[in-house]
Amino acid sequence: MTVTLTTDAGITGMVGIYYDHVFLERLEANLVYDKYGEQRPLPENQGNTIVWHRLNNPIAGTVLTEGSTPGASVVSATKVSATLVFFGDLRSVSDQVTATAVCPVVEETVQALGYGAALTKDNIIQLAIGFGSATSAGLTFSPSTKIPSLYSQGFPLMDGNLNTVTWPTSGYVPFLGGTYSVIPTIAQVRQCVTALKNLNAIPFENNLYKGIIHPIESDYIRRDSTFPTWMAYNNLQAMTKGKLGVIERVDFEESSNAMTASVLASAWSLGYFSGGGTVYGTLIFGKGAYGVTKLGAKDAKINVTTGADKTDPLNQYTLIGYKLAMAAKILNPSAGIILTHYVQLVP
Repeated sequence: MTVTLTTDAGITGMVGIYYDHVFLERLEANLVYDKYGEQRPLPENQGNTIVWHRLNNPIAGTVLTEGSTPGASVVSATKVSATLVFFGDLRSVSDQVTATAVCPVVEETVQALGYGAALTKDNIIQLAIGFGSATSAGLTFSPSTKIPSLYSQGFPLMDGNLNTVTWPTSGYVPFLGGTYSVIPTIAQVRQCVTALKNLNAIPFENNLYKGIIHPIESDYIRRDSTFPTWMAYNNLQAMTKGKLGVIERVDFEESSNAMTASVLASAWSLGYFSGGGTVYGTLIFGKGAYGVTKLGAKDAKINVTTGADKTDPLNQYTLIGYKLAMAAKILNPSAGIILTHYVQLVP
């Protein structure tokens, strides 16, 4: 018997399409800069600038002469200030989308903007304490045509090829000893900690410093020949929670939003940087290294506005947005170090 089969291609207008009523998971970075900064809120109606003060340590005392009053010296302090900047984002959703979409668009947009606000905070802090700009398009203080300089906001930079901490000169940090190091090592982490201890940087709880490291750099650290010893010692539980763990008194946390600077292929026509790539900065720091201030101690709040009014008499759209007023600043350049490494782009 001959059978003529009816297929869905022949009745396309009658065969429905099922849509899952749940949005797919959004990919979000682990954002950590805000939680490690010194939180100093700026009260409302008290201006737009916050000032931090730090009393400077006195020098060691001198021998007293019997019956003679020593001369009095002045008390000195260091002042650091930051000015608030307002940030925000606003999205609109029509009533038709809200009424017909199979997914809860407004609710999902609220959650997405919550992440957007957190990313904004993280970027503000990272830019304020990390590389002042992208790697320079020209060379300063460097004898080589192959080595760019990096801007720094104040923390000294350390590169593995130098084996020393290089302090900024007029805002630039040249690496005169050769090209950037490409592989971070645990020995370099130890050098950073030694430099911080030599500068009397104060550790966090449990006598540990903090480290914010990019996953690419973290991968190299895990390849270090001595890492298995550290993992067996105290890192196994931390790694199961998505953290690198404690290495050389540094409690590392991974973030794909850790500080980076781009090296453009067109900027250097010869040698090591000809292909372009990225300089990664791993911040290793102690307490009081940088500060974060928010107006009235208020974090970003998501506002959802809907309802008929003169501008929207038919109530045809919903507005979703947030506003955030904050600033960040390096408080003590001696309390942090940025360990730098270069990763070339693969053609």
